[in-house]
Amino acid sequence: MDKITLKRATLENAKEIAKIEKSAQSKTYAARIKEQDLIDFINNDSVFLIKNEGVTVGLVSYEVTKKGVSHCNGLVLYPKFRDKGFARKAMKLVLKKMIKYPRAELVVHPHNSPAVSLYLSLGFIIEDWIKNYFGDGEPRLMLVYKKGKI
Repeated sequence: MDKITLKRATLENAKEIAKIEKSAQSKTYAARIKEQDLIDFINNDSVFLIKNEGVTVGLVSYEVTKKGVSHCNGLVLYPKFRDKGFARKAMKLVLKKMIKYPRAELVVHPHNSPAVSLYLSLGFIIEDWIKNYFGDGEPRLMLVYKKGKI
């Protein structure tokens, strides 16, 4: 039986987070693997390990901007745990935290079809296509959560 929970990450989890991030490094996902980037990520954002019956299957994170916007800035699963519904369950849990803010958003590479499909099915809508969002020469879609869907 799948029992997904979110456990708030601490600096003690930095190696595990780096391992999760590295497992997803691709053209459509820029992993955080440098030590200082990981420290800043854990200290400044709401980072959660996704657990299934006590086993870490991935991570999900969001930050709250100075304007009070919640921005999901990471959803990563180890490859062997993908396509099992864990990402959907984790996003539903984190969305309950994010929707307390006036706006909930995220960016995703338009060619990351599984992620785009997941987010749209959860109630996000495409707001914009942004060229070179991260300065990596790749476009991103800005998605905004339509309140009341989960």
